[in-house]
Amino acid sequence: MIISCVKWGDKFSHEHVNRLYTMVSKNIDIPFTFVCYTEDSSKLHKSIKVKPLDVSLGLENWWWKLCMFAEPSNDINLFFDLDVVIKKDITFLSEYAEQDQVRMIEAHWKTYKLKDGDMNYNSSMLVWTGDLTHIWNKFIKDPEYWMMKYKGIDSYLYFHHNPLVFPKGIVYSRLFGIDETNCWSYDQPSKPYFDADLPVCIFNGWRRDTLNNKYLLDNDGYLDYAIHWNK
Repeated sequence: MIISCVKWGDKFSHEHVNRLYTMVSKNIDIPFTFVCYTEDSSKLHKSIKVKPLDVSLGLENWWWKLCMFAEPSNDINLFFDLDVVIKKDITFLSEYAEQDQVRMIEAHWKTYKLKDGDMNYNSSMLVWTGDLTHIWNKFIKDPEYWMMKYKGIDSYLYFHHNPLVFPKGIVYSRLFGIDETNCWSYDQPSKPYFDADLPVCIFNGWRRDTLNNKYLLDNDGYLDYAIHWNK
């Protein structure tokens, strides 16, 4: 099994990669190779395999994640964003890999009215196996077009590549909640972050600055979670 992450630029550091590696190591019972796609491999754990990013492509932010699909793979591949917290065993996630298809998170907590071009899928965790080069090839033919059309790869995958989704009861959002019955609402000026006994927590920031309409992500958001990557 291959567990992957992508680190580009300075939003995340080697510490985020290393702690994700630690969380994976603590919560999986099958052999795996941990891979980091990055242009800067300094200070990464010695057990992490590095795949250099081709910076000449000039991609932006999260679009680098599509590089993972540039080549077919016969392995089961599991991807996590660097702000994900893994709290319990994730070995079972390998069972959700389907041949030549990618599986994403369905954001059940996203209950507000969706605007045109919006959707409720999230790419903070992905699983796949086989040949998904069509995803990369379609994008790289005209990357400027896709990067202008969509804010990120979530919409690109949703509208053009028919992704599968994980079932409920695996993932919750640190900022937005768990599902339709326990989630953040635009009707409320603020709401505490969520916690749940689920294996994976994703961060869309961890709190919202409603005055400036910004999602915030800083170390304070992780204060309750360090136990999951501390050895």
